[in-house]
Amino acid sequence: MKSLLWHHLPSDDDQATALAAALNVHPTIARLLCMRGFGDPEQASRFLNPTLAHLNDPFRLADMNKAIPRLERAIAQREKIAIHGDYDVDGITSTVILRRALEMLGGDVMHFLPERMRDGYGLQPGAIDRLHAEGVRLIVSVDCGIRAAEAALRARHLGVDLIITDHHEPDGTLPEAFAIINPKRHDCTYPDKYLAGVGVALKVVQALCDRA
Repeated sequence: MKSLLWHHLPSDDDQATALAAALNVHPTIARLLCMRGFGDPEQASRFLNPTLAHLNDPFRLADMNKAIPRLERAIAQREKIAIHGDYDVDGITSTVILRRALEMLGGDVMHFLPERMRDGYGLQPGAIDRLHAEGVRLIVSVDCGIRAAEAALRARHLGVDLIITDHHEPDGTLPEAFAIINPKRHDCTYPDKYLAGVGVALKVVQALCDRA
């Protein structure tokens, strides 16, 4: 087995020692925190012990103020809501988190996870047709959809409202969806641009629960 030679980046040993004492953590942990810019004990403590109160306001995400009232109306009127996920870990966990939250709030929810060989990659017009045939009038995509222009047009043609939640890089033109929640939208001022798909789904849940 090939041996590895690890190189430590330079760090402020005095700062790391003080931080280790203040937080009662191992010196190596304190050194790593300092190297990542968490040399202040209060900042480091927040990083190590996060709470929901530390989360950014979900309504700083573009279109969240459009998506949440639509979801609330669907829940109140018992509309059938479909979550269109993805077949990787990010897409599956996003689907589970959002479905459980919507059901907890009283929503009538189903989900669809595409099979790549049969259904293709990402949000496809065929999936919109299939969900529409099952009586769905509101579709929420998770971890996909930011480049699904054809699927968005199909949803609009069928009278289905489509809320896209995604974290992938958009093309130049956004799909014509009811709402698009993606921190990488060029017009979005949300500070954390590196949320995974499940992180974006969690922000939707946070926004729903804040108003429940």
